[in-house]
Amino acid sequence: MFTKNKLKDPTKRPDEYFVYVDVSSISNEYFRIENSQTILGKDAPSRARKLIQEGDVIFATVRPTLKRIAKINNDYNNQICSTGYVVLKPNQEFLYQYIQSDNFIARIEKLQRGASYPAVRDTDVKNMIKPLPDLLTQNEIADTLSILDKRISNWRKKKQALTDLFKTLLQELTTGQRRVYKIDFGLREPQPLQRSWLRKVN
Repeated sequence: MFTKNKLKDPTKRPDEYFVYVDVSSISNEYFRIENSQTILGKDAPSRARKLIQEGDVIFATVRPTLKRIAKINNDYNNQICSTGYVVLKPNQEFLYQYIQSDNFIARIEKLQRGASYPAVRDTDVKNMIKPLPDLLTQNEIADTLSILDKRISNWRKKKQALTDLFKTLLQELTTGQRRVYKIDFGLREPQPLQRSWLRKVN
């Protein structure tokens, strides 16, 4: 069900650059890699040893309840992640969704070791997700959750665009750069703010 994680020592090619994903590189809000580092092989941290490939799912075994989970896309194919991750290779979409679940995190939390630096073993994670449903069921679950995930992603993008617009208008309106010259207080239903309602101050 799981293939053995491949190890790669970047210090053996000291003059070559590689992309390194450490345990702080993943957003646990968006479940993706956001802060990877490009490092020379000779400067590689001792924990930079696990090979990651497109299609893998990685899960941080250090403080696992923080839910640092990501799918590996082509941008990180054949790069290196910290030994603080377990690299998983079954149906990536199903697994990616499953290990985000509160049920999985609650179960893995019970296996943490260490008070100041709680962590679990790779084998703890792998054993916790056995047995998986049959492949057909996995695909059905993954497809359904993937649709919802895409909708959530689109909503977040729209929310961010509106937040950026709010900040821009707040700055312009409060500094006198722009003034509101059309407000219809007779509207029965809330209406989106139109840029045509605003004008630049010369």
